[in-house]
Amino acid sequence: MSGISDSVEQLTQAHLRNVQQLAVFYTGHGEMYAINIAKIKAFIITEEITITDTPTDTDVIQGIATIRGEPITLINLDRWLGYESLPVNEYKLIIFCEFNHKQVGFLVKDMVNIVEKTTAELINSENQNSKVTYTTYVEIDKKDNLCTVFNAEQLLSDIGWTDINASDLERYITRPLNDEKIILIAEDSAVAREVMIQFMKKAKANYIMSVNGGDLLDRLEEIGDPSKIGVVITDIEMPGTDGYQVAKYIKETQIYNHIPVIVNSSMTTDAVKDKMNRIGIDGFVGKTDVPTLYRLVSSIIGTK
Repeated sequence: MSGISDSVEQLTQAHLRNVQQLAVFYTGHGEMYAINIAKIKAFIITEEITITDTPTDTDVIQGIATIRGEPITLINLDRWLGYESLPVNEYKLIIFCEFNHKQVGFLVKDMVNIVEKTTAELINSENQNSKVTYTTYVEIDKKDNLCTVFNAEQLLSDIGWTDINASDLERYITRPLNDEKIILIAEDSAVAREVMIQFMKKAKANYIMSVNGGDLLDRLEEIGDPSKIGVVITDIEMPGTDGYQVAKYIKETQIYNHIPVIVNSSMTTDAVKDKMNRIGIDGFVGKTDVPTLYRLVSSIIGTK
């Protein structure tokens, strides 16, 4: 890791901001999975809510659940993971989440625990399995058990919630972006990276794509002249150096603090936004929200 990446680790470690809290649960078939607690709005007891079957193009969607007076799309993780579905009443809990401003519930067999893991303890496994973001180990009964953090971006893409086509880009990207300034991007999800690349190519932008925050900071150091950077766009949840660390480092380092930072994340709850806003970021956009991303970036670096 370069000097700049070492510095960001020292700057943020005292605040433990490189620690992710994971809600660990069992699927219907006893597999141990997890999700970042920052994506969760509530844990709901399944038997306390009504589930309505709704015709869909995929059996991954179990139906619609009414939670807190709102209709919520209910996902059967077992089906998405390739297992047979259990009867609904055998799933004790619904993990109620928000992704990209959309609310969704995941049927799970039972909760295990909430654990803290540093980003160094999370092994990026997306290249081996697109449904897996990370693997890590969780101690149960004094034994380490393999736990998988499932890839929410891939799931949302599979049910058609993140599809971006040429007509969408044509409609929202009305003029090319100013290509005199470099756009630095950090995104570890292959699904979200592809959307971002399509966006940048359509906008004829001058961009550099990184697969994590540490790589982005290395590119920042290599460029040398901070005035060449028009904007930094970073995901939050990434291995190694995460988006919190990237934003905090840039905003608290004198030679870089003039660089605008946009957070591009599927974690769109108010708590996550508030935490990032306290750092002083310049914009927050949900992943695949092309109109908002174009509006924010074009307002910062301009168009041709």
